[in-house]
Amino acid sequence: MNRTAYRLLLIPALLLALASLRCPSKATVAVASRPALPAADITVAADGSGDYETIGDALDDASEDDVILIKPGVYKEEIEIDEDAGPFTLVGEDPATTVIDADGEYAALTLKSSGNHISGLTLKGGESHGLYIPGGKQKIDYCLIVGNGDRGIYISAMSGGGSADIDHCTVADNKVSGIYCANKDDKTTITNSIFADNKRSLIYDGDGLNLAVDYTCLQSTDTDSDQAKSGSNNFRTDPKFKDQENGDYKLKPGSPCLNAAKDGSNMGCF
Repeated sequence: MNRTAYRLLLIPALLLALASLRCPSKATVAVASRPALPAADITVAADGSGDYETIGDALDDASEDDVILIKPGVYKEEIEIDEDAGPFTLVGEDPATTVIDADGEYAALTLKSSGNHISGLTLKGGESHGLYIPGGKQKIDYCLIVGNGDRGIYISAMSGGGSADIDHCTVADNKVSGIYCANKDDKTTITNSIFADNKRSLIYDGDGLNLAVDYTCLQSTDTDSDQAKSGSNNFRTDPKFKDQENGDYKLKPGSPCLNAAKDGSNMGCF
C-alpha cells in the first residue's frame, strides 16, 4: 500500500477516535453522588480526636454560619438549634456510621432557626420524631431517618411556619409516618428520596399543594398514605434494602431506586 492510500485510511480512524473522546457514551458518564464535604470550622469526634466530643458542646460554642463536621460515631444526644442560634451546617462524614440517637427523648434533632443545612447523618431513637422543624426554612440532604416512635420528619406551623428542602434522604421504619407536613403556607419539597415501610409515607394538612414530591419512592404499609398532589416521577415499589432488619439501608442489586434520581444517581442517601 502506498503512503497516500495509507494516509487516506488513517484520517477517518483518527476522526472517529477524536469524536469518541469528545462525546462519551451514556454508559461511561459518571453520575452525580454526594458532594465533597465542606471545609470544617469545628470538628466533633466521639473518640476525642476532634475539637469537641459532643455535638451539643460544639453548638454551644459555634458562631453563625459555622460548618460543624461530625466524625463517625453514635452520639446519644437530643440536639436543638434555638430560634436565636445559627444558622449552622451540620455535616456527618457518612450517614451509615454518623448517628444522632435520641435514645427515647422527644426528637433526635430540632431546628427552630432558619437556614440550617443538615447532611450525612442518621437521626433515630426519637420518642416522637427523628427531625422536628417547628419553624424556619431548612435544607436536609443525604440523611437516614429511621426507627422513631412517631414521625420521621415533623414540620409544624406552631412556631410561625416550618419548611424544608429534602433531597437524597432515606426515611424508613418510623411508626406513624415518614413525614407529617402540618404547615399549609411555606412549601416543602422532597426530591430523589426513599420513603419506605413507615406506616404512612406522607401526611399533610390542607390541600397538600404545600408539599411537592419528585423522583421519590413512596412505599408504605398503609394504603391510606396521602398521595403527593404536587410533583411527578414518583413510584410505590419496594426499594429492596440490603439488610433492613439489621439496619443496612443501602440498596440491593436490582433495586428500582438505583440510578433513578433525577440526575441518574441513586435515590436515597446511599
